[in-house]
Amino acid sequence: MPHTDKTKMLYAVGLGLILSDIIPTPADALYFYRQRVDKQELEQGKITPKQYWVRDAVGYYGYNALWWSAVLSATYYFGKDYTQKRNILIGLIAGGAVIGVLAKNIKKDEEFYKQNGKTNGNKN
Repeated sequence: MPHTDKTKMLYAVGLGLILSDIIPTPADALYFYRQRVDKQELEQGKITPKQYWVRDAVGYYGYNALWWSAVLSATYYFGKDYTQKRNILIGLIAGGAVIGVLAKNIKKDEEFYKQNGKTNGNKN
């Protein structure tokens, strides 16, 4: 069965949606940071449980949408032709993935050292 342009576009959008959940972005780092800060504020009684969950939901659904909107906007406005637009898109995605991975690694290391009574990688 031959694939029409519409079918190919549908597959491309589907693949893009899958990749957008797999590839870490700066928005993920921001989400995890805000989640930690909001959790601390909840535990200190500075915000209510409702405020915590509203903030969490807004961050979870909003930050990545804003990131990908910015990526697509930059690609559209700064690329002159298809090749340049594609290269800008790939560069932004790769840069976001690197920042996201670094942020996740930092978070994991901080949790590890906190649980094992270590600071900055040194024994107390």
